Amino acid sequence: MSYSRTKSHRVTHTLTRQEHQEKVLLAAAILVTAVTLAWLLRFSHYGIDFTDESFYLVWMAHPSRYAASVTQYGFVYHPVYALLDGQVTALRQFNILFTFALAWTLCWVFLRTTFSSAALGKAPLAVVAAALATVSQLFLATWVPTPSYYSLTLQAQLIASIGLLLCSTKPSAPSIAGWLLVGVGGWLAFMAKPTTAAALAACTVVYVLVAAKLNLRLLAAAAATSAALVCLSAWAIDGSIIIFIDRLRGGVEAARLLGGGYTLTELLRFDRFTLGPKASILFLIVMSLSVGAACLGGANNKWLAGAGALATLLLAGLSLVVIFRASPGRLYAGKFQELLILAVPAAAAVIAGVLLRLKGLRDLNRGQIGIALVFLVLPYAYAFGTNGNYWITGASAGLFWVLGGIAILGPMTSSASLRAVLLPLALAGQLITVTLIHTGMATPYRQPEPLWKNDYVAEFGRPGQKLILSGGFGRYVDEAVRTATAAGFKNDTPMIDLTGQSPGILYAMGANSIGQAWIIGGYPGSEALAEASLKGVSCDDLSQAWLLLENDGPRRISPDVLSVYGADLAKDFEMVGRFKTAAGAGGYEDARLQEIFKPIRSPEAAAAACTAKKTARP
Repeated sequence: MSYSRTKSHRVTHTLTRQEHQEKVLLAAAILVTAVTLAWLLRFSHYGIDFTDESFYLVWMAHPSRYAASVTQYGFVYHPVYALLDGQVTALRQFNILFTFALAWTLCWVFLRTTFSSAALGKAPLAVVAAALATVSQLFLATWVPTPSYYSLTLQAQLIASIGLLLCSTKPSAPSIAGWLLVGVGGWLAFMAKPTTAAALAACTVVYVLVAAKLNLRLLAAAAATSAALVCLSAWAIDGSIIIFIDRLRGGVEAARLLGGGYTLTELLRFDRFTLGPKASILFLIVMSLSVGAACLGGANNKWLAGAGALATLLLAGLSLVVIFRASPGRLYAGKFQELLILAVPAAAAVIAGVLLRLKGLRDLNRGQIGIALVFLVLPYAYAFGTNGNYWITGASAGLFWVLGGIAILGPMTSSASLRAVLLPLALAGQLITVTLIHTGMATPYRQPEPLWKNDYVAEFGRPGQKLILSGGFGRYVDEAVRTATAAGFKNDTPMIDLTGQSPGILYAMGANSIGQAWIIGGYPGSEALAEASLKGVSCDDLSQAWLLLENDGPRRISPDVLSVYGADLAKDFEMVGRFKTAAGAGGYEDARLQEIFKPIRSPEAAAAACTAKKTARP
């Protein structure tokens, strides 16, 4: 009897110790998740890129101004833009929080369907799901936080993935909701990137076949939902499906003219990657630490379990060290550093081999196999259609790689050590995510200095809306706006950007960027595309259009393109102001001179010349 009581006491003591240890680890995960989100929201006030990111803002602000486009993300985000009154900071914060909320929902559904809720518990399930959802913020690794077609693509995939997990062959309420979400996700993917929508459709078919979830009627309902939403969008955007198709054709033709690597043969490719020495070392360290923490954390021996808990806490602590910039030196690990996130699924594979072995892996059900396969492919689907390296681009959707790796741990459903395994993996994902974002903040896309060194408060866009920029960028914006205003430039006046790289300056001036949201320079077909874009602008707008030029700019577009509407720079415009760009603007170190030109012909004479030119065009 005495021995029995002693043994019972030891078991109770062990359980109490394990419970206490687990609470500490869950608290650490909550802390890192909360601090990471607060960190991202705080820095949403900082920095701006005058090229791509500003292009997203111009497109969102007035998407209906442009008649040709392959992506329609501007129309999708425009209601949000209007609701938030075009505030750049608020748009960024919406993008961060909305993506996180979708990812949290996905991770919660994923964990519930992959593992039993009894093995995880409700509160730990929510905490682990939130920690994993932090990995969705990898799209900020270059620090372009403004909503774009990339963020909409990721959000579409998250919605569709939630639907895939919920759908089944039976027409129950959760299943029907799942199939509808698949349809909604497909629609949003099409609005963001039609190439990704096609890849997502293929992934959906593969998943329902492998997971034995195929129901032709429900699959048809999902497809019909996507098709109906696309048709409704076409009507809302252009008032006609035929005109909408012409919009898409025009967008494809624009990509062809530009010569930026968007042909079908260039898109269907498998890029290569090479992890450099530093990235390889970091990869092995994070993977080993995760495997060690997971394998030791569930041990019955208190010393081994304690070592596992310490390793898990170390992962959380390192994330906080990175966020609070307590680590000296630059964290850059090479061109393909984004692929460090693959350390988490690699760790999951090693853990599965150690704890489950071959016999346990044979217990993977069809649903777990299906979701593992599809999630490992979705980052490729995310990148499909871009002209950048698919591995680097796909890493922005690295959350799917992480969940795909964790899916092979599915046979651990009844294991008491499940939480001890999942927490290190989630915290490792957080560590890699904050490290990559920190690097992005230290070297933000086409900006000259780390975000935390920005100290110049500048008005950007609508009156009263401010961003914290580098001194050079802030003075550049202020001088450009002041120069334009002094020359008599009024808000919403048409302007043609022939610098090839300054949509952000036009946005700051409040100009109506005609032709395209960004008349992009630097590509083989930039001038041909500029001419084609101006041909599609009304003579009323062209007759009033001002010009922004950069004669020695690396992306300049020749003023000769003005001849497509009967204008000549030397005869029909006068230079009314000039200012220098900031060092680093557009990604170029040297400051350059930009000039504003005002039309000197009467609007009537300019419109008549434009009409005559367009009428005479063969």
